Amino acid sequence: MDWARFVEAATENDWLTYLGTADAAGRPHVSVVATGYSDGSVWFATRPSSKKLRNISENPQVGFHWPVGGGGPGELAAWGTATVHPTDEHHRIWNSGIFTYDLAQFFGSPENPELAFVEVVIERARLMGPDFNADRYP
Repeated sequence: MDWARFVEAATENDWLTYLGTADAAGRPHVSVVATGYSDGSVWFATRPSSKKLRNISENPQVGFHWPVGGGGPGELAAWGTATVHPTDEHHRIWNSGIFTYDLAQFFGSPENPELAFVEVVIERARLMGPDFNADRYP
């Protein structure tokens, strides 16, 4: 599966996905995030005080799960390393077109101090279709 197929599978399933994080002690946490995509990376916006961001600061290894939904081609899972971007990059990221939904509905503006952008470089992914054959990225 190439990157274009990965993004197609993710967006056909839903604009929301499940994010799995774990703290330094390995305690898991699952939350829902709205994603955006750039070459090889999945992005999401969140609040700096969120449990997911606290976990990422302790353990940047994360996982995503897009269950089968809508007209999606199957169940998609992905794993990668997360980076929280500094506030001086918020305008650039906000205006980049990475996100296909209106960030202002959730955060107002890129100056919002309750906004953090996270980029996850995807290291591996698996798409399981209706015939249960796995298609892998990269």
